Amino acid sequence: MKNKSRFQWLIAAFLFVCLSVIQAPGQNSAGTTVAAKSAPRSKNHPALTEEFYFLMNDYKMEHQTEVNTLNIRVRYRYIRNITATQYPDFIPIRKDVDKFLTAYPNEMTFWEIVNKELTTMLLEKYPALSEVICEIQITPSLKYQFTRGSIVTQSRDASGPTVGNRLGSARRLPNKGILRRTP
Repeated sequence: MKNKSRFQWLIAAFLFVCLSVIQAPGQNSAGTTVAAKSAPRSKNHPALTEEFYFLMNDYKMEHQTEVNTLNIRVRYRYIRNITATQYPDFIPIRKDVDKFLTAYPNEMTFWEIVNKELTTMLLEKYPALSEVICEIQITPSLKYQFTRGSIVTQSRDASGPTVGNRLGSARRLPNKGILRRTP
């Protein structure tokens, strides 16, 4: 009996040593789990999507005969296989949105048209963007005592990076008033 328990102890010790030396996949020598290395992604990996967004909250804009307070969310998707040098800095994009809204020529245009023209401008100016989604939320005012908004999603034509006239019929409307941004 004594020899049998000694034999079992030797087998247990042998197995312990073997299991300690042989590592399970995804574990280091200390036995802790590590991330498994995967094959590098192909340059044309179809599942990779990169997006960025920024907010412009409490943006004051005189439009449709009153000062409106807007909450603007601009989200954009980058072109496929974008290189490190092609990523645009969002600060100039944000400044372009501000400049566009400040200089918007038609004070009576529906918000949907303003938004459509804004997304068109961003796609035309920034070739690293493949899609722009802009949400403009207009908070309640004296004239319209409820929240309303516009969401526009606009993408480049799949055939290439140029935008041109492929975006649709969004065009500047005739100047019927000067738009002023209030502080």
